Amino acid sequence: MTWLLRNARLWGLENTHDILLKAGQIFLDTDEGSICDADVWDLEGRLVLPGLTEIHAHLDKTYSHIENPEGTLRGAIENFKRTESTRQPDDIRKNALAAVRHSISFGTTKMRSHLNLSQDSDLDVLRILNEVRYELREAINIQFAGMMSLDGTREERKRLERALDLGLDIVGGAPALMPDPMSSVVIALDYARDYDTPIDLHIDETEDSDSVTLLTLAEACLSSKYAQSVTASHCCSLAFQPPEIVESTASKVAAAHISVVALPLCNLVLMGRSATPKPRGMTPVTRLIESGINVCAGSDNVSDPFNPFGNYDPLMAASLTALVDQRTGTEELVGAIDLVTRNAAKAFDGTSAEISNEETADLVVLDEVDPLRAICAPSPRLATFHLGKLIFKAETARTWHC
Repeated sequence: MTWLLRNARLWGLENTHDILLKAGQIFLDTDEGSICDADVWDLEGRLVLPGLTEIHAHLDKTYSHIENPEGTLRGAIENFKRTESTRQPDDIRKNALAAVRHSISFGTTKMRSHLNLSQDSDLDVLRILNEVRYELREAINIQFAGMMSLDGTREERKRLERALDLGLDIVGGAPALMPDPMSSVVIALDYARDYDTPIDLHIDETEDSDSVTLLTLAEACLSSKYAQSVTASHCCSLAFQPPEIVESTASKVAAAHISVVALPLCNLVLMGRSATPKPRGMTPVTRLIESGINVCAGSDNVSDPFNPFGNYDPLMAASLTALVDQRTGTEELVGAIDLVTRNAAKAFDGTSAEISNEETADLVVLDEVDPLRAICAPSPRLATFHLGKLIFKAETARTWHC
C-alpha cells in the first residue's frame, strides 16, 4: 500500500511537507503523477518523527510484577531468581507480546531486548521470545542480546552457540557484577570476535566510584581493533567519579566508538538506596555528548522486580533523560529526540533514522506540532509506519463537555 502524508511537519525542517511512502521508502514533496494510487492523510501540520528505537528492554522479565522489597539491584536479581522457575511459558509469551505492542503504539519500529543466558533453561525463554519476534516480524525489527556469566567455560560457549542458532543477535552480560570484571570484558570481546556479533554490555551499574569497567572496555576495544558495534548500557559509576576521571574515560569511549545508553527509569529506582541525599544515579549524559559519544536512552525493565514503572515509550525515556541530566535549553530539549531516533538507530544497526528521500519508511505521527512540547510532555501518537506499512493508528475522537 502507498501512503501520502500531506502537510507534515518534519522534525528539524521548516514549513510543512508531503511525504510519500512507497515500496518501503520515503519520497518528499514528489510530483503528482507518482501519487495517484496513494491513500491520502492530511496531517494538518502535525509532527512526524523517524520511527523510534527502543534500544534497551528486558522482554524476558517484563510485566512479571515480582516484588523487590529491598529495592536494590541485588535484591531485584535475587527476587527474580527465586520465582524464575515458577513462571509459565504462556505468561512469558503473553507479557512480551503485550510489551512489544505497547512500544509499537508509541512509535517504536526497532527494539533490542536483553535476556538471561546463564543456564540452559534460558534457551527455552529465547525460543518463546523468538516466536514473538516472528509473529510481529512485519511490524517491528527486534534484536536479542544474551546476558551471559562471561566465565569463558566450555559449557557457556556451547550455550552461546545454541543461542545463536536459535536467533540470538548480540553478546551481552554484566561484567561489573562478575567476580573478575576485567576478565569478563575480555571474554565478551572474544565471544563477539569468534562469532562475529555486536556487543551490548551492562556496564558499571553501581554507585561504586572505583568501578571502571567502562574504561576497561574502551581500552580493550582500542587495543584489539574490534570492528563490530559496541554498546555500553547504564555506566552509572561515572556519575560518582571526579570530573577528570570522567573526562579521561569519555575520551577513550569516544575513540573506541562505543555507544552509551542512559537508562534513567531503572537507575532512579535502584541507585543510591542507602545514600543521603539520594543521588540521581544516571550516567552524566551531557559530559558524554560533549565528548563526542553516541548517547542513547532506553526504557530498560518495566513492571518487574528491577523497576515497577515505565510503559515502553522511548520518548518518555528521552524526556526523563533530559530531566535527570538537567538538559533544559531549547536545543538540548529538542536534541533529546536524537537519543531515541538517530543515536539509538546508529547503535541498533548503524542506520541513520532520517526523514529524507529514499530512506526507510519508518515513521511515527504525533498529535503535536511543536517538537519542544513533544519531548517535554511526550505527546500522543497517532500512527506508526514500518517499512511504509501502517502498523498502528490511534482513535482520536475527543468530546469536551465544559
